[in-house]
Amino acid sequence: MHSLIGSENKLMTLGAFRVNFNSLDVIRGLDRSCRQLCKFMLFFCLTTVMFLGRAYASEGGGAHYPSGVNTIMNGALPAPGETMMFNYFQYYESTRLNDSHGRSLDPDFKLNVAAWAPRFAHTWENKVGPFFLASAISLPMTRVDVRAFGRHQVSTGMGDPTLSPLLFYYVNPAGNFFAYFGPDIWVPVGEYDKDRIANNGLNYWSVSPNVMFTWLPSSRWEISGTIYSEFNAENKATNYRSGNSVTIDGAVGYRPFSDMPELKFALQGFALKQFTDDKVDNVSIPGGNRAQAMGLGPQISYDILGGKGGVMVKYQREFAVENRSEGNKFWVEVVFPL
Repeated sequence: MHSLIGSENKLMTLGAFRVNFNSLDVIRGLDRSCRQLCKFMLFFCLTTVMFLGRAYASEGGGAHYPSGVNTIMNGALPAPGETMMFNYFQYYESTRLNDSHGRSLDPDFKLNVAAWAPRFAHTWENKVGPFFLASAISLPMTRVDVRAFGRHQVSTGMGDPTLSPLLFYYVNPAGNFFAYFGPDIWVPVGEYDKDRIANNGLNYWSVSPNVMFTWLPSSRWEISGTIYSEFNAENKATNYRSGNSVTIDGAVGYRPFSDMPELKFALQGFALKQFTDDKVDNVSIPGGNRAQAMGLGPQISYDILGGKGGVMVKYQREFAVENRSEGNKFWVEVVFPL
């Protein structure tokens, strides 16, 4: 399941990310066509990352993609001709802002972010080869409460929406492997003021090629993953350009009770890595200010509406954090057809 909860923070909003993920190992045992498809999608994502070149990912520690959001049925979209609403609720709390060595920068730092991001996804009845076509839009609302370096501010408002104009969606003939890929576009219309430390939007465009997959090796097991890149334009109000980043979300879920197959438990997490420097006026800032973070935690979900919808609750504890806030994420997700 895709995401969209307002921007996460290094200094004043929310965040997190990953580095290594052998997605080809995950799909061992799938039929040849599925493996070829996954290789193609991985190639698509990595090639786009290479060609997009320079961009930006974390002014003030912020990033558009809410790392760790996609940890259940990542590769699933509505059936052709149908629309679904994905509701993402997140509460993030942090009392630590780390430098490039993981040391605290401000003993009085405190950040609390509450977010709700409804996402509407529709799968069209058109096909291009083996792929269905789909589109989605997300409209995040956030409340940001931050105390840092002697300042305290609260901001409530709309975050930056995400447009997914064209997604390529694949389901294998056996119906146990789902995947889609395409670009997300983050539109800078959220609440923003360059003189504030608490902002709901980031005031810059981002383009995010991404790939999502879900494999169901049996009726009880689920393996899901996401590779999500983020390339950002310059913030025209500050002439600041954050470095490029990549996030990996993943989960392994299991349904332990045959008499209650709707119930599923999972171990899930994420990793974030910024791989180019932040820049001001196109000059790298000292040290680069490259962010990284990881998170891990439990997840429980329950199918509703005969399996056409679901409710999920999860927790993630961040660790190995550099150049951004380190804290705890609490999530609730509710999905149903429209």
